[in-house]
Amino acid sequence: MGASDGSFKDPVHHTDLRTHCIGLLLAGGDSTRFGQNKLTQCISGSRIAELAAKALASVCQNSFEAGTGLTDLVQVPGSLGCGPLGAIAKTVHHLRESADFDPRASAIVLAADLPLISPATLHLLADWPGTANVVPVVNGRGQYLAARWSAKALDIALALHQRGALRVRDALTLTETHWLSYDRWEDSMEFLDVDTPEDLLQVRHSAISGSHQRRSDG
Repeated sequence: MGASDGSFKDPVHHTDLRTHCIGLLLAGGDSTRFGQNKLTQCISGSRIAELAAKALASVCQNSFEAGTGLTDLVQVPGSLGCGPLGAIAKTVHHLRESADFDPRASAIVLAADLPLISPATLHLLADWPGTANVVPVVNGRGQYLAARWSAKALDIALALHQRGALRVRDALTLTETHWLSYDRWEDSMEFLDVDTPEDLLQVRHSAISGSHQRRSDG
């Protein structure tokens, strides 16, 4: 693991580095388990997608939404309904067409159903030294859709998608990756994705009580 001592220090922010780290919000899922579009559900007056977008935009100067246009982020055309890897690949292709995009840029890739993710955590990923992928590990599971993807991983995602691949993690495991594990994250609700109505109730309770840094005992 890249960091597993259980400590968690506020990251040192380097604006010059973050300008080379774009933000990509994945907001095109079909919400099968939820039964309706979960990203339009509200928590403390804001849509789930908007909460994730706000955290992402506070860290990445240039942020984009691959999805249905639920946020104020710039929407990537043709990125709806193609799965997470497809959405990443479509974004890479779209941005590579732009003369303003730095091909060396990494990306914070964030699933839009993580409304409690903190800017501090995203800052940590964006500012991690080097150019490799940076993936949080929470309760033994890599958080591939709340991670920093290197420029090389983004290129591999595009190549894999063009070959018909579907697994997101392949783009990361084929490239250099730092796996970060902190004790603080083990009890945190930051990485709780809203997949079911029960998840939504838990997140709402946490947001209202101000206890989203710790999981409820239930």
